[in-house]
Amino acid sequence: MNAFSVSRTAIGAAAFALAAAVGSGAADAQSVDFDCSDLTGASVVHFQGPYTQQLAMGAEAAVDECGGTYRSGGPAAFDASAQVAAFQDMVLAGADAIVVVAFPSEFWIRPIDEAVEKGVVVSTFDVEAPASLMSLHTAPKQSDQGVVMADAIVDAIGADASGTIVTGICLPGLALIEARVTGFKNRIAERLPDVEVLGAFDVKFDQTQNFSAWRSVYDANPDALAYVGFCENDLPSLVRLKESTGGDFEIASIGINPDGLDGIKRGIALAAVGQRPFMQGYVAMRAMLQSLAEGNDVPRGWIDVRPELVASDNVEAVTAREESVSDGYGPTREFYSEQIDEIFSDLDGSVQSFADLLSQ
Repeated sequence: MNAFSVSRTAIGAAAFALAAAVGSGAADAQSVDFDCSDLTGASVVHFQGPYTQQLAMGAEAAVDECGGTYRSGGPAAFDASAQVAAFQDMVLAGADAIVVVAFPSEFWIRPIDEAVEKGVVVSTFDVEAPASLMSLHTAPKQSDQGVVMADAIVDAIGADASGTIVTGICLPGLALIEARVTGFKNRIAERLPDVEVLGAFDVKFDQTQNFSAWRSVYDANPDALAYVGFCENDLPSLVRLKESTGGDFEIASIGINPDGLDGIKRGIALAAVGQRPFMQGYVAMRAMLQSLAEGNDVPRGWIDVRPELVASDNVEAVTAREESVSDGYGPTREFYSEQIDEIFSDLDGSVQSFADLLSQ
């Protein structure tokens, strides 16, 4: 079967959710000065989970603020064919603007091209499609996440440090995560000339395997100054590792989750770098709908929502924000209001070229 022509029966088996929003946070939404009541915005994610929930919630918040219709979809577990089929359903249902996680990116060339030919505006968040296809991409640059992490490590261990830093990667060979590793290594080389970065070692994606892999990496390299992961499953494993060994070293990772935040709060972990998924969804959707509602061309390029460093000084606020997600998107929208205002006070000026996104 062609990967891009999945039957509706297959989609049902993949258990993706396709639903109009019910305004889970509309009462708390901020006001905007344009009307999108005749427009439909949709988001399509690659699996259903806490991170992708916030991507979709951001898009939902933007649609609700201007009075439009919102729909969302995506498979329960990662299934690229089912995700494409969900995307195609959104197009057939008359969506005017769709934001999608285009993973793997080359899989999305044909479906995005077909949607654009039908007059649908398409943008991406989290993972970008080939740059020639989409209007917008909203996300932090992957390599910048590694740079932010490296700076936090340097500040903690000191610019005169010498020794090793051990790194682990949950999905070796995946370009977007490899870019984080590259950003980290390049920054450490700049700022810590007497420190050698080891790895990145394969520490697996599955949480149970991840801890076992980190334990093996530690046993082989027990004297490192720091252990650094590049996926959200890494920090909970590293917290367990540090507690079980009683070691005196720094731990940090890219990705935010409750166990990692708890480790930072208790002083065991140094930091985590977040990707601001709510902002990714909100900015992409609002930029598309605002442009369509005002009769303007949708900006073309990349909007940097910037990585978020979570450490001891802000972990309480970030934890409260993450816990408020169950109350609807209102509190999260308020948390990001200053950054949202900054971007939309000069939307065209906030858009950078795709070349800027892809540069290291």
